Amino acid sequence: MDLNRFAVVALAKLLALVFIAPSAFSQPKLEKMHVGYSAQAGAFAPIWITKEAGIFRKNGLDVDLVFIPGGPTAAAALMAGEMQAVAMAGPAIVTSNLAGSDLVMIAGIVNTFAFQFVTVKEITSPGQLKGKRIGVNRFGAAPDVAARYALKHMGIDFRDVIILQLGEQSTRLAAMKTGNLEAAILLPPITTLAQKEGMNILLDMSELGAEFQITGLASSQGFINKNRPSALRFMRAFVEGIHFYKTRKKESMAIIARYMRTDDMEAVGATYDYFARKIVPRKPYPTVKGIKALLDLAAKDRPEAAKIPPERFANLTLLKELDDSGFIDRLYQ
Repeated sequence: MDLNRFAVVALAKLLALVFIAPSAFSQPKLEKMHVGYSAQAGAFAPIWITKEAGIFRKNGLDVDLVFIPGGPTAAAALMAGEMQAVAMAGPAIVTSNLAGSDLVMIAGIVNTFAFQFVTVKEITSPGQLKGKRIGVNRFGAAPDVAARYALKHMGIDFRDVIILQLGEQSTRLAAMKTGNLEAAILLPPITTLAQKEGMNILLDMSELGAEFQITGLASSQGFINKNRPSALRFMRAFVEGIHFYKTRKKESMAIIARYMRTDDMEAVGATYDYFARKIVPRKPYPTVKGIKALLDLAAKDRPEAAKIPPERFANLTLLKELDDSGFIDRLYQ
């Protein structure tokens, strides 16, 4: 009997190895990767969704997604090797590269002025802006550039208004509500909150068609060269994440609400519709003209920047390899 029991136990262990162990051993070990994003704004939804929808894991990556406030800080984290990729402001990528880093843009997220020029309820036409106060985050940053571009488009000389740097969007909106500001450059969902207060969207700059590299996905050339298979898996996951974002509204809105820490689903819906429908491209190539616009802006302090080819600031080989294979097109079939 003991011998029979031994045989039964041995057979059970053998069957466990045959039928159970392979399923465990066949799971490849996920590769750890540290990825950042530089603002809690709707423009960064694709990277949040790629993480939360499990698409990084699907592509063999265990991604630690970290909030790193501000483009310069994000660029420093990339340069130090603390991050392998960061969704961040385009100007910071260009500035870092000009200063001697090997940071490059590997994808474009917002390739145009995705801003809205919002005014208090009493201002309903551009002519009423003369002598008024307009809020941006800081001088030289994308909202400041956008404000000056919008004023020029509306026929207003920026010297005929007062441009103030007031930090975050919520601060600018609060200043408008208390009468300390007449206009501001804002984005959804803040623009939705402004409209609820009776304010006006005087100009939706996304409709102007101007190419300007507001945000992009950055990495270092060194990381790409040394870890190309990993970088390619990362890019594959990112474009899958964009597909999820564009085709799964309900799930995407839930993720956006969580990251933006709001339960105002009307505002979240407006954010989704603005960015998913109008702004973020299926194939997230950066715009060469948009990078050139950043170089022209940088040339005010560094004249040599105007002569540097914009292609230097982007590495499109990962995205192009996926695109040429037909992978992105197949996602949308």
